[in-house]
Amino acid sequence: MLYLVGFFLLFIIILIVITVMVFKRSKAKTYKTKPPVEAKKQLSLEELISIVKTQATDVEKMDEALSLMSKNFPFPSNENDAKQHFKFVYLFAKNPLSNAKLIVKMQKDLSSINPKYSKQIEDFQMRGVNAR
Repeated sequence: MLYLVGFFLLFIIILIVITVMVFKRSKAKTYKTKPPVEAKKQLSLEELISIVKTQATDVEKMDEALSLMSKNFPFPSNENDAKQHFKFVYLFAKNPLSNAKLIVKMQKDLSSINPKYSKQIEDFQMRGVNAR
């Protein structure tokens, strides 16, 4: 008879353990999600011009604007559509923070990418240097 009581207690303990495991498993698990990674904002030509136009920018921003201009904004085939590009060249050369090394780098980079406009690039560069 004592065996029956022991088996009964063991059966109740097993039922309690199974019940606890079932209720514990049924809880919804919450996972922390990482915030979405913001992609780098693609600057437009007008934003590059405004960076070069402001005289409070630093030399690193000027160099970054030059590299973005040379990589992402090739000169259009129509000269009338290239006015904004020439404005960038003029304002880049006019900015007091752009030293001779940066100006020469700008002239070489843009002229090598756009050989059709090398003369105009040099003209607008000289206008900017003279306006300084």
